[in-house]
Amino acid sequence: MPKEDIKQINRIAKEFKMTIEERKGFGKFIETEKKLGYGGTKNEQGDFTYEELLQKAMEFLEIE
Repeated sequence: MPKEDIKQINRIAKEFKMTIEERKGFGKFIETEKKLGYGGTKNEQGDFTYEELLQKAMEFLEIE
């Protein structure tokens, strides 16, 4: 069973109608953002809230 953060990323990918390749890229983008110190505010591990993931999806897909 996927962890909650993976479920959220999958739900957002579906919401934005991402292709399989885009979904994989989005997951890597999120991990890179966390490694670079641009993590979210959900917890001490830098996980993202759902709203933050929506914003990151827009950044990833270059949507204004």
